[in-house]
Amino acid sequence: MPPLRSNTSALDSFLAEIIASVRNKNGERITDLIQLDFDSLSPDRQKPYADLNQELNRNFPAANDAGLIAQCKKALPHEEFGTFSTTFSESIIQYFRYLRDFTTADNQAKASKIRQLTSQCVTALGDSKYGVIMIPIVLSFSRTLSVVATNLDRNPALIRNLNSNLPATQDTEGAPGKVSFVEDAANVLRDAFIKCLAGSPGVQRTTRPSPDDKRVGIYLTANSCLKLLTQCRKLRNAQQMFSSIDAQSPPLSYYPAAQRVTYLYYLGRYHFANNHFRRAQAVLQKAYEQCHRQAIKHRRLILTYLMAANICLGRFPSAALLARPEASEVGVKFVPLCKTIQSGDLGQFHQYLDLDSDSGQWFLKRSVLLQLQDRCEMIVWRSLIRKTFLLSGYMGEEKKVPFLRLYYVRHAASWALKRLKGNRTFSAEDYVDPEFADVDTAIIETGFDPESGQYLDEYIGQHVPVVDENEDRPTIAEVESVVLSLIQQGLLRGFALHTNPRFAIPGSQKAGGPMRAGFPPAWSVIKSQESTDAVPGLVEEANLGSEGGRVVRIFGARPAGS
Repeated sequence: MPPLRSNTSALDSFLAEIIASVRNKNGERITDLIQLDFDSLSPDRQKPYADLNQELNRNFPAANDAGLIAQCKKALPHEEFGTFSTTFSESIIQYFRYLRDFTTADNQAKASKIRQLTSQCVTALGDSKYGVIMIPIVLSFSRTLSVVATNLDRNPALIRNLNSNLPATQDTEGAPGKVSFVEDAANVLRDAFIKCLAGSPGVQRTTRPSPDDKRVGIYLTANSCLKLLTQCRKLRNAQQMFSSIDAQSPPLSYYPAAQRVTYLYYLGRYHFANNHFRRAQAVLQKAYEQCHRQAIKHRRLILTYLMAANICLGRFPSAALLARPEASEVGVKFVPLCKTIQSGDLGQFHQYLDLDSDSGQWFLKRSVLLQLQDRCEMIVWRSLIRKTFLLSGYMGEEKKVPFLRLYYVRHAASWALKRLKGNRTFSAEDYVDPEFADVDTAIIETGFDPESGQYLDEYIGQHVPVVDENEDRPTIAEVESVVLSLIQQGLLRGFALHTNPRFAIPGSQKAGGPMRAGFPPAWSVIKSQESTDAVPGLVEEANLGSEGGRVVRIFGARPAGS
């Protein structure tokens, strides 16, 4: 807040400082002047805003709003600032209204005004000449908007009242209809991101953004938007943002480390949520490596999702990694899971990831539970089959192929599931593979005929599931299905026989024995199947290629705006 002169009103002094900062394109100074969270200021900094609040209510009350508008527009003449004078003066007007009314407004009204103010600043950001100075202002307001939005979403009563005042807008993917306040705030920041991404006309994307180039705000605004999408559990809706970055953004290496790490973290979360674990692992590994070693909290957060992605790929943490400070709390949860997967204990696996368990709730809170349940179960089956082969399989002789009778696998799986029957509600008899849960209900409702593969109206409501009450689960058919799936994925090498069900491993003698030939490490198999395509949303030199005959070299590049 500028010092007040005895012969100048608080509003005039404030406006004079604002105009001087606009002329100098000093957005940081304007951001320091335009404060929203007055309670966080020291008492000496609060006083000028209190004086300005009194002056605005005395000279420009709501009934004299036209006077306030005229005063602000006069301070930013169109002759000097061009079209920016219109959009920026409206931003200042919105701010003074907020400053005038915040002492009497309730939380709902304050939230609406902050949202409107931030949206107007985003509009001013679109100016080709002065818009770049709005980036720090938008980010400052967005942080306050994020806190307000989160608090409102935690108070259902306020949300119900506020939703009636929210505009019928689009969600982050363009679908019409009402959205939550948090997602509405994300929409505001998405608009800011789009304006930053557009940059300056005629500037090639492969050039490093200068301080006057709005592209310096690409990852600042993107990270703020992605944070809100994560809070409202709509991170999957960020696909359009990542596609736009692929098409228009300069290399990520041009930007400061803090922006890179934050963006890579959210990009990794996005790919993990969409079950692209190899992409998530690659991106999160970059984020972890680039995060400062002393930033233990941030490294722990990244490591949580990096470790989850690696485990889904069959890669377990090393002792050296687990010994690091950031891994202490994370390792306590993941190490027992890794041991269970390696042991092939299906019952213990389901118990550890059960919603009723403390560990299951820990994984659920971090949005990794369902992926671990779905992806890791097949790796548990692989471990179970391997261990059963070691104990009961025929290792083969000259000209005789090693094999394992699948009934042994079925008995081992049934025993593992039955063993915990007395400790939890889940039992072997109740076990159904998640992929086939509620399939009988679906057949009854749709009239689907499993034999012909057709939907027949006359079959609706007629299907009666056949259940052998004396047969333990899983059935031999389910075990065969699992083995065939593992062979298809490359996690088992061999073939399955349906008559006298067996899993056989031909050519094992030349490959070092059946265990080495038939059970390749899961991580090496998945890594060998890795696509050479660039990770969507990650702009590097490799996936930029050439533009207009030029190839950008980013090694040693300075951060954007430096």
